[in-house]
Amino acid sequence: MARPASLPIVLLHGCGGSAAETYVRTGWVERLAASGRTVVPVTLPGHGVGASHDPAAYADLAGAVLADLPPQFDGIGFSLGGKLLLEVAARAPDRVGRLVIGGVGDNAFAPEKSGEASAAALADGIGPNSPPPLRSFYASCIASGVDLLAIAAILRRSPNPVLDADRLSRVTAPVLLVNGDADPIATPAGALMAALAQVQPVTLPGIDHLSLPANADFLRHALAFLEDSK
Repeated sequence: MARPASLPIVLLHGCGGSAAETYVRTGWVERLAASGRTVVPVTLPGHGVGASHDPAAYADLAGAVLADLPPQFDGIGFSLGGKLLLEVAARAPDRVGRLVIGGVGDNAFAPEKSGEASAAALADGIGPNSPPPLRSFYASCIASGVDLLAIAAILRRSPNPVLDADRLSRVTAPVLLVNGDADPIATPAGALMAALAQVQPVTLPGIDHLSLPANADFLRHALAFLEDSK
């Protein structure tokens, strides 16, 4: 299949987030469109209207996402969205041009940290002794307007995507991997980088997990990297 001169760019947000909060409010969609690219924001399963509260409904997040993607595309994914793009690229390498992955490191090989604690907080509410990271995640979900019980169900799903070095060896797309050095979720990232054939790592000083999408340097690096695919 011939590759178009300029691929559309799909945008995948993280767990409990939204395209509006992650990519519209932070200026990504405006800047990408201004560069002449077609932008395709994707709402992850469980994050839209009428989302299921049954963890079994989220047994194959990547498969559900892949079904709605263009025939060929570049991709930008944050956190869970980044993991899903890596799985998509492993399943369908001929459909993927370039990938910008943020907020993902060696956590790509394991279920979400504090998944059950986060699910319980979403289902039962934040308490006075809830740790700051949990409070921040809860606030992010509220800001995105998602169904909290649906997000709790996603966190309680059977682990997927299940990435390992063998699956990631199928990813042929060049990958820009951007993480903050104050992000305990996505650092370290050595095993992930070793598993990818073409990876360009960028570490942003002082940036934590949830503040990464709004970081101007993240957007700047992504724009420069994606420019090479036009």
